[in-house]
Amino acid sequence: MTTKDSNSSPGGKLYFVCGSTEGKGSVKVIDADGSNEIILVEGIQVIEPDGIEVDTAGGKMYWTDMGSGGAVDNSVAINDGRIMRADIDGNNVETVVPLGLTSTPKQLALDVAGGKVYWSDRGDVAGENVNPKIMRANLDGSSVETIVSGDLMSPVGIQVDAAKGKVYFTDRYANNIKRANLDGSNVEMVVRDTEYPVDLAFDLDKRVFYWTARKAGCLYVADMDKTGMDGASFSPVVTGLNAPIGVCLDQENKRLFYTDVGFPATGALWVAELDGSNARQFSTQPLPCGIYYVA
Repeated sequence: MTTKDSNSSPGGKLYFVCGSTEGKGSVKVIDADGSNEIILVEGIQVIEPDGIEVDTAGGKMYWTDMGSGGAVDNSVAINDGRIMRADIDGNNVETVVPLGLTSTPKQLALDVAGGKVYWSDRGDVAGENVNPKIMRANLDGSSVETIVSGDLMSPVGIQVDAAKGKVYFTDRYANNIKRANLDGSNVEMVVRDTEYPVDLAFDLDKRVFYWTARKAGCLYVADMDKTGMDGASFSPVVTGLNAPIGVCLDQENKRLFYTDVGFPATGALWVAELDGSNARQFSTQPLPCGIYYVA
């Protein structure tokens, strides 16, 4: 998803989070050409981040924090996840959704016009299902609620199509992508049998969406408005990655940005054309996860 910030450089900026095997994550911004990297937030305010989005009009960035041990599936049982936000320069960090209300929040999505933040709560410990759910709250963190809780295994990616009143989410262990009304009603299958889907990005002009398939090391694209598509029949637009996580679009310049993680603590930022051509790595990073483009 692309938003406009008149104060940013012509090439745009990428806000992203880096995880850590030691609970020392970070929130960063970098020019879209890989220059001028800045750490915006780190330390106890960013233990194990996963997803990030920016409200440019409000001057705020929001990110998820899975809590201590989140990256290795240890934290969900003690409900130590939270949703955080700060000014886009990293100042005024605050907790939006505090500890105890969400267990292992993964990717998030903002519906600024609707006044809501949505997120996927993974709800698993080393493959065991422990209350996975799709959640939302007001942008100030009030009115936290679970909107989808049934027929889920391990939801990760999430994105909102506010104009159509839909929320889309991936389920990595169920190998599918679903959507529902914004209140969680009318859940329907969008893509089935796609290997370990993680993050989502929308091209609302073309009505298509992209997703990362971590275990396959690929990125795919499909029609947003269809249902019951067979993921096994799709050909990837990007291949040969280690473990792709985050994905976002620069629709104006027809660019696709995505993160790829390595282990134990490596990774990179990548860019390609929207059809997957001319793919190239432009920055190395430690365990980069969620990513968001601002024009």
